[in-house]
Amino acid sequence: MNRTLTTPIALSLERANARFGPLGARFGDAPDGWLRASDVVSSPEAVRDLLDQVQTLYGMDENERQIAASFLVLGYFWYPMVGALACYLLDRRVPDLSTDAVATHVRDGVVFTSPRCFALPDDPDADHPDVTVMADRDELRACLIRKFDEHATPLFATLRSVAPYGFNGMRTNYVDRLASAVLWLCEQIGDMDLARDEVPACVALVNSKSRAGIIEIEHDGRSGVFLKRSGCCLSYRLPGNEMCDTCSLRSMDDRVEVLRKHLRYR
Repeated sequence: MNRTLTTPIALSLERANARFGPLGARFGDAPDGWLRASDVVSSPEAVRDLLDQVQTLYGMDENERQIAASFLVLGYFWYPMVGALACYLLDRRVPDLSTDAVATHVRDGVVFTSPRCFALPDDPDADHPDVTVMADRDELRACLIRKFDEHATPLFATLRSVAPYGFNGMRTNYVDRLASAVLWLCEQIGDMDLARDEVPACVALVNSKSRAGIIEIEHDGRSGVFLKRSGCCLSYRLPGNEMCDTCSLRSMDDRVEVLRKHLRYR
């Protein structure tokens, strides 16, 4: 029997992709050529190869290795975060994010290879043998963030050993990526109160002192909720690029003014 039809997390990922459009995250076996996260996060050779791929993908010069490292952090975490968070926000389930249960590809996404998942006591499949029940939503959220950190901690140590990129830059981009994934999913759901709850709660579990979060803007009778970044992706240092609208290098007044302009066209 096809195991994708019998495991709760596979069904959640299927629902998530149907609800949000292709997320680049699915359940199944690792495709040929994809890397287990466990073979990446502590391997200087594997991380160097990923940096080379990022530089090729974005047409970066060799002297732009630091920018490639920043892009690698953002790229590595986007697919696992958006896939796992989609399951969490829709079904209150968290896939097994152990590094040996995640297969990644720098361009094509992520595959969760373990049938195990975490859920709440009222989950309709709480008695399923692949489900580990957590006490409440706070414990489930903490489990989710803890599993992300199991990737981040070794990856950042390895990346620091092979690229001129500091831990502070990695951590701020990591938490910004988390906040942006939560915010984007909540926008797709159409529930910004959920974003107001989940963005600060998730960010605080990574770093209770982080400046990352949301900015709420009102202008000319319109309102919007936007990402408040704590770091810089360094994209502006590439030829032809400018600072992102929400870049932390912009003053808050500047960011607010730029975001007000976005509201005019909503």
